[in-house]
Amino acid sequence: MQQVLEILLIFTAFISLVPVIRIARNRKDSKYICLKVLIFSMFVWTVLIVMERISTSTFLIYYSGILGYPLRFLFSILMLCTIFQYIEKKLPKGVMLLLGLILLFDVIVALTNSHTLLFLELSRSQLTSFNDLYTAAKGPLFIYHLIISYVIVLIAIISLISFLTKQTVVRQYKEITRMLVISGLVVLFFNAAQLFLIETNVNLTYISLVFVTYILYDIIYRKDMIFNLRTSGRSEILANMREMYILTDMNKRIVEISDSLIEKYELSSEEVIGQPFDVVAAMIEDKVTFYSEYTMEGNISENKDYYHLREKEFNLKGMNESGHMILLYDETQVYNLLRELNKLSNFDTMTGLNNRNYIENVLDNLKETKDVAVFSLDINGLKINNDYLGHERGDYLLKTLAHKLKVVFSDIPNKEIARIGGDEFLVIIYDTKKSVLEQKKNALLEACDSDEAEKQISVSIGVAYDEIGDLSIYNLIQQADAEMYEMKAQISKAYQDKMLDYIKRQDKFIR
Repeated sequence: MQQVLEILLIFTAFISLVPVIRIARNRKDSKYICLKVLIFSMFVWTVLIVMERISTSTFLIYYSGILGYPLRFLFSILMLCTIFQYIEKKLPKGVMLLLGLILLFDVIVALTNSHTLLFLELSRSQLTSFNDLYTAAKGPLFIYHLIISYVIVLIAIISLISFLTKQTVVRQYKEITRMLVISGLVVLFFNAAQLFLIETNVNLTYISLVFVTYILYDIIYRKDMIFNLRTSGRSEILANMREMYILTDMNKRIVEISDSLIEKYELSSEEVIGQPFDVVAAMIEDKVTFYSEYTMEGNISENKDYYHLREKEFNLKGMNESGHMILLYDETQVYNLLRELNKLSNFDTMTGLNNRNYIENVLDNLKETKDVAVFSLDINGLKINNDYLGHERGDYLLKTLAHKLKVVFSDIPNKEIARIGGDEFLVIIYDTKKSVLEQKKNALLEACDSDEAEKQISVSIGVAYDEIGDLSIYNLIQQADAEMYEMKAQISKAYQDKMLDYIKRQDKFIR
């Protein structure tokens, strides 16, 4: 057993050098300073352990061994500090001051132990070899020192686990939790073994703490995606970019998100970190539309923001897993311009209805005409009203008819209403029944009629309906037009004569 433990000690000493060498390559990085100090302090203890075992000077042997006590306490403080930095919390200054004073007291007690025997009941004059450091009785402060040190470590681990329980959906955090549990069990095993089971001149506390330090280095410095992004400088670059960004792991779960994105859409880091990107996108879909290719299909809402999404997979040095960087380019102004252009292209500015360009696109794409009805409408006497009462009168007739069309057909969800010419309108109704058509025609005629000549709108209406679906939409329009012209031939001349008589009697000639 002794030989196995000595081999383990040598292996541990070499292991303690690995993070020192790797971190030394990145000396300019100021992130996670406590982790770095912990790693370099562990290297110092490695040097003391080596000196303790190979030196012939009792002075060096004694103080190399006795300084291990304040080093244990220092490691517990640095582990607490490292974990608080990792979870982005600050230790209260009062706590740091108290811990610093206790550490100073520890160092003084260690350096004066030869006289006080508070840590170890062994003076320097009694030391013959390093074995005496492990066989001597413990001093009165030993147990208190041990308890305080491990209480601090326990607080650090509890704080980290509390943080990790909120991040369990992120794959990296699951690995961290697993490794922490393993390292905690190892520390307990080694310390309990040295205290109660094994008598050995190998410092098992040193071995266990090197193991924990390496685990912290591995999960924080090498494998943690967020930390790697920050230490590489990418986070600072992203934070100052005009574009918003989202960083995900290989499973598209969010590990970091732009602060401006969180603030603008009233999110919180807690509710989005660890969630799949699609879930977060759904959370703000009433405010935001993400797209990877420009499209004008569907309605462009003036109440939403539009982001052009560009995604790229990346790998970070020292990681076995990949991640995704999603950059969000704000194209809301572009879409607002497209919406205005769409209005000009597809809407009639006079009436607010769809125009001929829009309805022709609809007709070109309409393949099924079963249960489709067409209303063809034409305003009678528009030219007379324009010529004698002015174009304002003609505008009034067009706008008023458009409004009445919207009102009469408001209870029909599946429809198209368009102004297709100067005085011509077209209404297409889908999924309807023949019994509805006559009702709507009569309702519209009633809405347009008035006893006052200036308020009356004379309109000719033709209706066509395909119950079977064997006609094309253009056949239906032709049928509706034919019926409309038939009605126009019957009433248009009478309306024109009526308006001319009214104009003469009222002396309202403009021209």
